[in-house]
Amino acid sequence: MVLLLSLAVLALACEQQTKKAQNNTHISIPNFDSIQTDQVFVYNCSDTLQFTAHVTKDSTWLFLSDTTLKVLPVKAGSGARYEGKSYMYWSKGSEAILQKPQGSFMTCQSVPEERSWAAAKLRGVDFRALGQEPGWFLELKKEGQLKYVGNYGNDTLTVKTPTPEADTQGKRTVYRSKDADQKLKLVIADTPCTDSMSGFDFPQTVMITVNGKTYRGCGRYL
Repeated sequence: MVLLLSLAVLALACEQQTKKAQNNTHISIPNFDSIQTDQVFVYNCSDTLQFTAHVTKDSTWLFLSDTTLKVLPVKAGSGARYEGKSYMYWSKGSEAILQKPQGSFMTCQSVPEERSWAAAKLRGVDFRALGQEPGWFLELKKEGQLKYVGNYGNDTLTVKTPTPEADTQGKRTVYRSKDADQKLKLVIADTPCTDSMSGFDFPQTVMITVNGKTYRGCGRYL
């Protein structure tokens, strides 16, 4: 009897330890440096809930405000449905359904204009900006590179991110490239800006000078 009781206690302890280990399993998050905009989708589910989905060939990563998780594809009558860790993500065109553990279904709307910004954030970009006529954008990593893509994608310039020069009086941050072959100056001003193409508002106004030519646009920290 004593032996049976001891075995029962031991089995219960092992079961509890197994459950605890499963609950504490660490999810290994891959490197997202190579993410492209067409692999990323952003959704608004309410005035307070927004999430990002990174879709791959065999799975989808969900980035929510309180967690990051991987969900796997399951059969669906239409659209693409993924499940995992008691979460469900079901995309259908410009809409998606999201269900959290023990939560109700939420209908979400795609936000196409946020896709490039979300993809940049996943790549580790700290600041992004864009401008028009000719179309250009830049991405800055504080501990990495500053990449400028201009003339509708035909011109590209990448330099090591220079040490920023703070102008607290003018509320500006200035970056100057020290590469003699690639002259670049970036000025980020903390003044509101409206993109002339989309009409969207941004918190920062940007001026970038590349090889003697200056372009103006809007941006924000990610």
